[in-house]
Amino acid sequence: MIWVAVIGFVAGIISGMGIGGGTILIPALLFLQDINQQQAQGINLLYFVPTAVIALITHIKNKNIETKVVKPIVWIGLLGAAAGAFLAVKMEADLLRKFFGGFLLLMGLSEVFHKQKNKKGEHKYMNDIQFANIKAEFQKADLEGKIRLYVTTEGLTTQQYKELLGMYPVGELEELEKALG
Repeated sequence: MIWVAVIGFVAGIISGMGIGGGTILIPALLFLQDINQQQAQGINLLYFVPTAVIALITHIKNKNIETKVVKPIVWIGLLGAAAGAFLAVKMEADLLRKFFGGFLLLMGLSEVFHKQKNKKGEHKYMNDIQFANIKAEFQKADLEGKIRLYVTTEGLTTQQYKELLGMYPVGELEELEKALG
């Protein structure tokens, strides 16, 4: 049961960042629990609702929601969700698992090989001085501030993301996990 709590906590962090906790939750449930792909995805959908509400409140408070973009995406997304749910329950679990794994692989490769472009279409990365300022701000920030900096800072290279991740206060996360457990 401890693994379920750990999975829930880590997936919650990823969900709060807006990355999608299902990328952690679904594979972890499949490997650590005796359930099939449809069950893992169903659990993920139920898990998503309350975690998304908490993350959404935080993003609304920080004015990270652009309502004119959200409205059409939500309405079309509802149609897509209905179609996807219909397909997921009709598909064999093994085939659904392969589609999900392929999707995660493509997303991962996209993130690894994606280079950020500025408005002129040129690749733009943060220079060493800018990154030093971000690191200093990261060190001073509380846990929520660290997460926000990690998620919203644009122009970081993969190595810079790894360096920030290495500065993460793991002890604070362990204390929070113990308090929740």
